[in-house]
Amino acid sequence: MDLLDRTLFHIGDSSVTFLSLIAFGVILIVTVIVSLGLKKLLLKRVFPKHNISEGIAKAYSSIIYYVIFITGFLIALNSAGINISILFAGGAALLVGIGFGIQNITNNFISGIILLFERPIKEGDFIEVDGILGTVVSISARSTKVRTNSDVMIIVPNSKFLENKIINRSYIEHTQIDVPLNIAFDTKLEKITPILTRIALEHPKVLKEPAPAVSVSDIEENFIKVRLWVTISENKLFGVIRSDLYKRILEEFAKEGIEFPVARREVRTVSGSADSD
Repeated sequence: MDLLDRTLFHIGDSSVTFLSLIAFGVILIVTVIVSLGLKKLLLKRVFPKHNISEGIAKAYSSIIYYVIFITGFLIALNSAGINISILFAGGAALLVGIGFGIQNITNNFISGIILLFERPIKEGDFIEVDGILGTVVSISARSTKVRTNSDVMIIVPNSKFLENKIINRSYIEHTQIDVPLNIAFDTKLEKITPILTRIALEHPKVLKEPAPAVSVSDIEENFIKVRLWVTISENKLFGVIRSDLYKRILEEFAKEGIEFPVARREVRTVSGSADSD
């Protein structure tokens, strides 16, 4: 017993012994087992029994898990003979230094908690982040996993969802796709409008209502900017449908002899005579 009660080191006025370290480890292990077990119980039995959707169930279970784990961790520290108030008061300078070193981790963790509470996105949502389309697979403490349409898994820091513009396409039933094109000045809009409309209507995934539309978005020095607007109901096929439309436009424009504008470059030469003696 003398060995177990022997002081290993001090934290403020608190003494840490072998026995207190064992108590810390046991409580921490029990905390992990209980928190994970409760999370699994809630997801597998409790929430499904009350018809709570999977996304909400995972958000609530994660919040409960974090609360139990943090509480258990603090209890474990206290059982180890460490006075939590003294630790935070005496180690304020150390905590500030650590805070600067792990501020990104802390930022992402807090952002993850906010995401779980506010739920601007949830698991299963189809979103667009930095121009990349994908489905939210999981939201963890530090990051969120997003699977793209090409089955590539992207790990996105949670803070990015609060600091940047994120498009959540799961909130709407239909999505509008714009297909921008640059048209030469000598190409008549009356000629390309029915071609673009027909291409859109021929695609099986493009909705007939609202009908596809063609608009002029801008006039540049060497070309006119035109946009084809179509509406789809399968949001996850956004990129695929847009690619299909571009392919068909290239094919039809080639058949009709419609050419895309080529950048013009004006080259000037300056001639001069050299002075001779």
